[in-house]
Formats: sequence, C-alpha cells, structure tokens
Amino acid sequence: MKKISASTFLYKKLLPGLCFAFLLFVIVLESLNNGLFAQAPIFVLGPVFGLVLGFFLFKQLVWDLSDEVYDEGDSLLFRKGAQEQRVPLKDIVDISDATTGSPSKLVIKVRTAGPLGSELAFIPQGRPMSLFSKSPIVADLIERVDQARNS
Repeated sequence: MKKISASTFLYKKLLPGLCFAFLLFVIVLESLNNGLFAQAPIFVLGPVFGLVLGFFLFKQLVWDLSDEVYDEGDSLLFRKGAQEQRVPLKDIVDISDATTGSPSKLVIKVRTAGPLGSELAFIPQGRPMSLFSKSPIVADLIERVDQARNS
C-alpha cells in the first residue's frame, strides 16, 4: 500500500483559517473603533462579501479534496476524515488532471457513488516538471485502469 496523495493541511485548514481570521479581524476592529463602518456602513460589505465568496471558493476548490489516498495495487483507498472509500481500478470511469490551478488536483470519477461520492479528488504527490506534462502518477493510473478494464 503506497500513499500517492500529498498533504492537504495547508490548503484545507491553514489557508482558509488565516483568510477568515483576517476578514473577521477587520470587521471586529472597525466596528469596535467606530471607524469607517460607523461613518459609512457600506464599507462592511467588502469584508462580508469576502467571507461569503471565500467560503464558496474554498468549498468548491479545496474542501472536496481527500485527506489521504493509497494505491493498493488493484484498487485505490480514499480517506476523508473518518470516512473511507475503496475503488477498484476497473470501476474508474475517468481520470482528470487539473494542473492549471493551485493546488493541482486529480479528480477520479467512479461508476457507483460511495460514502465520499462519485467524484473523488486529491492532490497527487510530486508535481510535473512542466506545466503541460502529466504527473507520473496520472500516467501510471491511466495505464493500469485501462489494463484492469481489458482483463
């Protein structure tokens, strides 16, 4: 059993925590000091909009990531919190590698939804050397999924 996913602590916990803490700090500081918000309440909309937008962006782009993914040879084991989902390679429908964003993530679509859903995303270990090249993990998985389907 080999771990093929990178750590998600920075993207799922630290970065959102710092962003939300900063925006809440701005809101609280200005409301306590009778600053801009007391003179022109419209200025509270910026940080509140930032909180709402940040929540939806993190939810869409980062919080769907699996915490750990293990390659078990003929299947992949996804862990997210206390939940686990084992996916046989022959049940993988599509492998999508999104290298343009940060973090670059790998999305695997499976035939039947499990406890974590039918689209399982994770950050693969090791980034490709070039922006336009595939991760070695992706190339290996595509080849092995094709072999599993044909046997």
